[in-house]
Amino acid sequence: MKIRRPSAPEVPFKRRRRPPPQATKLLTYSLAAGIVFMVLLAIVFLPRMFPDQTPIEIVRGFHFETPNNRTLIYVDSVTVSLELSRFQANFSVDGSEIARLGAGLGAGNATLRFFDASANGHLDAGDYFEVSPPPVGCYRLVIFQLDVGRLTGSLTWGACA
Repeated sequence: MKIRRPSAPEVPFKRRRRPPPQATKLLTYSLAAGIVFMVLLAIVFLPRMFPDQTPIEIVRGFHFETPNNRTLIYVDSVTVSLELSRFQANFSVDGSEIARLGAGLGAGNATLRFFDASANGHLDAGDYFEVSPPPVGCYRLVIFQLDVGRLTGSLTWGACA
């Protein structure tokens, strides 16, 4: 048994009258209630999506000065200036660490020292490291931000392959 396909209507469907005002009102209020509900959901859940994040300082530039056979490495710019207690630094020659500045970049020695030029307790532009490296080698100064466990600045110079 074959079911016959319905034939196409001769004229397109035309509504004979407008929808009743109650239906129009209901649709308008439903749309408004949906928008208000979406805004409330955004107010509640968006802050959970973006929790407080620890700022990360990135040293963007260094420059050298070499007065009296000393090497001074100046910090040129940083992304955000944070307290010195959040940082440590390592100095290595040919891949082996020869000096380390602990948390706060303090306790320097004759090989590696840090100077807070602005005396504000922050790692920022103008501060510098004094390095006394051996005569020849591949030198690397690395700065770590301890509270996020991340490398924030690095400089390599000398006879590196």
